[in-house]
Amino acid sequence: MEKFFEPKSIAVIGASRHKEKVGYAIFKNLLSSRKKVYPINPNAKKICGRIAYNSVLKIKEDIDLAIIVIPAKFVPEVLKECGEKDIKNVIIISAGFSESGNEKLEKKLVDIALKYNIRYIGPNCLGTINPHQKLNATFFGKNPKKGKIAFISQSGALGVAVLDRAIEKGMGLSLFASIGNATNIGFSEMIKYLDKDKNTKAICLYVESLRKGKKFLNVVSKIKKPVIVLKGGMTKKGQEAAATHTAALMSENGVYTGAFKQCGAIKTESIYELFEIGSYLSKNKPIKGNRGIIVTNAGGAGVLSADAFEKNGLELAKIPKSIIKKLDKELPMEWSRSNPIDIVGDATPERYKKTLDIIKKGNFYDFIFIALTPQKMTNPKKVAKILVEFQKKSKTPIFSCFMGGELIKDGKILLTNENILNFEEPTYGIGMISKMVK
Repeated sequence: MEKFFEPKSIAVIGASRHKEKVGYAIFKNLLSSRKKVYPINPNAKKICGRIAYNSVLKIKEDIDLAIIVIPAKFVPEVLKECGEKDIKNVIIISAGFSESGNEKLEKKLVDIALKYNIRYIGPNCLGTINPHQKLNATFFGKNPKKGKIAFISQSGALGVAVLDRAIEKGMGLSLFASIGNATNIGFSEMIKYLDKDKNTKAICLYVESLRKGKKFLNVVSKIKKPVIVLKGGMTKKGQEAAATHTAALMSENGVYTGAFKQCGAIKTESIYELFEIGSYLSKNKPIKGNRGIIVTNAGGAGVLSADAFEKNGLELAKIPKSIIKKLDKELPMEWSRSNPIDIVGDATPERYKKTLDIIKKGNFYDFIFIALTPQKMTNPKKVAKILVEFQKKSKTPIFSCFMGGELIKDGKILLTNENILNFEEPTYGIGMISKMVK
């Protein structure tokens, strides 16, 4: 598997001189990888200054990885040549197989790969990226920075959108792979490899179907790293769209939901949620229990948070009498004396700090949820600094929900920069937290 992500020599079958062609984009990207890259094109003598070959069989050196980007009808013959050349790793970018109703042509690929002991990614895929190797084996024109999150997507186009967004947000990736129709290498093989990859701390998946569901369950249940999944095709119409996209198999929503829960994968509802949870778990351990403390300067935010706790199976931790007595000495008479801890609308940063200093001495909760609205005396940036300092000294996970617009902007930026997960509103945020409880 490592030769898909760490090859020393690569042949691009279908490399092109024409800038609008996929074969040109892939070959051009690979020239920046500091690998030995060979263009294969019988109609060209040179491509980007490199001598072109009319077949991989004409190359004397060993090839670690072949990338095929030619019309579908020619792919089986070229894959056979890869087998004859003893190339064991192949990425098939070409589309036009079972996703287009051409199951017989795809079956040829399966049979040839079996005969020559070839492992291939695809067909109908975008390719792979390894930022730690400066390897971009796709036709996406940019490179994400190094990170700790691996992203495996069944959809190449969705992968492009996510990669572009990751670059804009400065989010790093350990590895990226688009697996397309996944008729040879699927999610299970990728996950097993990523579990051993030293650069990967969390694994994010975009799934349209699982061809080998039992194998997936077995692999995910055994690995140590968190697996976070966004499942496409959870409705009838979505399934119909997926079938014409990556030849995804029909399956019931409940079957997938139950399967993910059974093996310990975290099921998410959006791309945003997929990567927020992935980012958090790439740097932190899962939350050990479901008992939470809510601290807020807004009664309404506390009510919404309490509702969200109950809806998502979280427990509002019961505050010990000894802690209530200490809080009575520091908080206004109007404070709630229960969880949520409503420290009243005129709460200053110092009031947040005193509250946290008192409750941190107790062992009656598993995480803290801070809700804040920007009253005139609140100073969100100062509160954010207090949360950052608290997080550095405490092993207890702390999450924030700074609600508002321009007035909370600086505070949100500080929290994000210091790796504290901040949410726009409590209902969605608490739902996400519930998915990270071990």
